[in-house]
Amino acid sequence: MNIVIEIYMIICVMLLLFDIVFLIVKNKKISSVRPKNTAFESTISRELEQHHRTGAFSENFVRTLPKKLSKTKNMVSLLSLVEDNPEEKELFRSYIFDQFDAYVKKSNYEQAYYAYIISKYDYTKSRVPSDFAAKFMQFLDSSSLYTFVNTMNALYAFGEDYLLLGSFEKIEERSGFYHKKLFVDGLLTAKVDFEVFCQKILAHFDLYSPFLQDCLLDYFRMVGFDASELCLRLIKDPQADTQVQYTAMRYFAKYPNEEAKELFLGMLDAPDDQWLRQMLAIQSLSNYQDAPVREAIKSKVTSPNWYVRTNAVRALYQNRIDKSEVFELLLLMDRYTTDALLYQFRNDEEMSHYITDTVQSLALQTAEAGSGHAKNAALAGAGV
Repeated sequence: MNIVIEIYMIICVMLLLFDIVFLIVKNKKISSVRPKNTAFESTISRELEQHHRTGAFSENFVRTLPKKLSKTKNMVSLLSLVEDNPEEKELFRSYIFDQFDAYVKKSNYEQAYYAYIISKYDYTKSRVPSDFAAKFMQFLDSSSLYTFVNTMNALYAFGEDYLLLGSFEKIEERSGFYHKKLFVDGLLTAKVDFEVFCQKILAHFDLYSPFLQDCLLDYFRMVGFDASELCLRLIKDPQADTQVQYTAMRYFAKYPNEEAKELFLGMLDAPDDQWLRQMLAIQSLSNYQDAPVREAIKSKVTSPNWYVRTNAVRALYQNRIDKSEVFELLLLMDRYTTDALLYQFRNDEEMSHYITDTVQSLALQTAEAGSGHAKNAALAGAGV
């Protein structure tokens, strides 16, 4: 026992030492990449005061500023002073943009920081210069994910359709480099006319890879773009990527469609259909409360697949299944169905008691009936 305790203590000490060393190395690395220049901060503060008084910086400051901003520590110092003041930050926009040629030659950390600064400017009133944007796209070739992400964030802020569509090609080239959630969440922040932008995406949709199509269908769903015709075509197309088809099916869980409804009813009617398709069909059909849909969903509460049956019970619950329908399901004497019902009604004390009592009553009746059959069989065997 003592040996085990000693080994445990040694491991704890080693982990503690590792954490200390890691923090020291990390802080040193950060300080080397993002140091501050206090003297330069003082200069900026004085120049900002002068600008507020006279409306202009000093000639010497304007002449030396480009060279100073080519150093990351000075860029850090500048941003720390003006980041929370949009008017002051705007005074340095052109100077920062002019530093691209210097930062494109720097380390990944410094490029990522430069792209971050660019992404934090407002482009709703002052559009990004086209010549700068063309050069800035080079950062999408970076081997650093941080640089790539910050560059994409800047492109979302630019709000230029042609730049975003151009970035799709880079994302295609770097398959797996840019995570789906980062991409879709980023597109949702893009300063674009989403209707116009979505129409342009739609025109090129079939040229994109399954990964990109999957992401863009999610984007369509989240912004409310009418992609029903596209999604129906994908669901029906046997050559379409399976994951893309699943995402197309999810679209109709938010935007009901009569043609999709008939497709999904057909999936539930095909017992050999893939379980995930049936689960997604149930999720979409839960938008309807007509009898054919309810009966189709009820038929899946005893599915051998856990996801299918639990989604079926959830859909019925969400559509306010009444006590007579609950009793109908309990008559199936399926333990998993009962458990799923109890879970859905876990906050309804009356219904929870009803389900429990009914199940016990049905089990007792079944036992008594079985006992009676056994007794009759024994009497018959004895020749009584």
